[in-house]
Amino acid sequence: MKKLLGILIILTSVVLLVSCNKNVGKNGEIIDFSEQYGQKSKIRVWIDDENGDYMKEVIKEFNKLYPNIQVEHQHKGSVDGREHLKTFGPSGNGADVFQFPHDHLSQAVLEDLVLPLPTATQEKIEERTHELGTSIATLYYDESTGSFDPSNPNAQPKLYAVPMSIESVGLFYNKKFVETPAATYEELIAAAKIWNDKKDASGITNAVNGNYYLGISSHWADSYFIQHIYSAFGFLPFGENLNDPSAVGFENAKDALTWMKTELQPITTGTGDHNSIEGGKLFEEGKIPYVIGGPWNHEAYLKAGIDYEVASLPTINGKEAKPFAGAMMAAVYKYSKNQADAIKFVEFLNSDIAMELQYKMKSKLPALKTELLDNIEGIKADKNLMAMSKQLESAIPMPTIPQVTYYWGPGETMIKEVWNVGKDILTATKEAEASYRTLSGLTS
Repeated sequence: MKKLLGILIILTSVVLLVSCNKNVGKNGEIIDFSEQYGQKSKIRVWIDDENGDYMKEVIKEFNKLYPNIQVEHQHKGSVDGREHLKTFGPSGNGADVFQFPHDHLSQAVLEDLVLPLPTATQEKIEERTHELGTSIATLYYDESTGSFDPSNPNAQPKLYAVPMSIESVGLFYNKKFVETPAATYEELIAAAKIWNDKKDASGITNAVNGNYYLGISSHWADSYFIQHIYSAFGFLPFGENLNDPSAVGFENAKDALTWMKTELQPITTGTGDHNSIEGGKLFEEGKIPYVIGGPWNHEAYLKAGIDYEVASLPTINGKEAKPFAGAMMAAVYKYSKNQADAIKFVEFLNSDIAMELQYKMKSKLPALKTELLDNIEGIKADKNLMAMSKQLESAIPMPTIPQVTYYWGPGETMIKEVWNVGKDILTATKEAEASYRTLSGLTS
């Protein structure tokens, strides 16, 4: 009797459980909510958000759409994620989704860390994302040979990551000193000569005090920052399409280097050597009118109370100065045990809701098409980010082929030797080319 009673109780419980998970719609149809009571899946994400407030809000909004996906956020510096995933991924202690800057993409693909996103996801992202962002995140890759050669018939273009924000460099100017920013380097250099010779009350010039008219928030041998000068003189590393590893083309930088040595160096914070005076710090202290910087500088300058704006980079000899465009992106770990939910999460990072949170909480320019920025409350009134958006109209996508890793070192050495010690420019370009070819494993 007791056994029979127990069976009846179990059957009743099952009926009640099922009925609790169902409801009757207004038209009499049965609506099944049982899926909402199902077992939750879990993904781990590594995003650069030290205090976690931004990701807490992103996850909260994500769970409104996907309540059964539990998201565990772990702060991970964007430049650390790739290296850490190589160590922790195989043991199952890595991330399902990880963030990294543009120049880590090809290496992450070669290291077998990144899942090519499905065609449906690629189409969704391309429909909404700024073309520069998708250009940077798309690679021609033949997994069987490790080739990134676009002419390889087996290397089809695939989207490997979702661009979250896009960035470039611009001309920051202190409104205390500058009413209308210089549109040309010729104008800027002429004004710099007057400023640098101006004396203070004790008779010491701005130049002697180290307060040169124009500074840079990095240093004058940083090829990322210098690309806008190279572009004005027709130099694009890795060829017209930025993807030819056979020759980086340093010899095409000789005219730009000549101009930098003769025209730029005498009026800047690098007049002694390429990094003799910190331009970013001087601008933050309100001592100089101009600095070439990026969106990563906003926080410090705003905190310092500098009344500044950002303008497009000046032309040189009537030629447009086109900087590199970079992107911060999120990808799915290739060996994630929950790829489907990880893909849903990176897709959500491209949504208006997630992009607005990124803007409001991280002061980043969303990697969206310009017309979609209208959906982000307040961003069109943000003069500095809108200036960056305008600068990106002329920017060129950062090369993402693996050989770009071997570009920065020889490029920096080349500028240092010309700028600091006056090495013959043609010799310096040839040595840089040879160094690149050695590092990248190309034959002479």
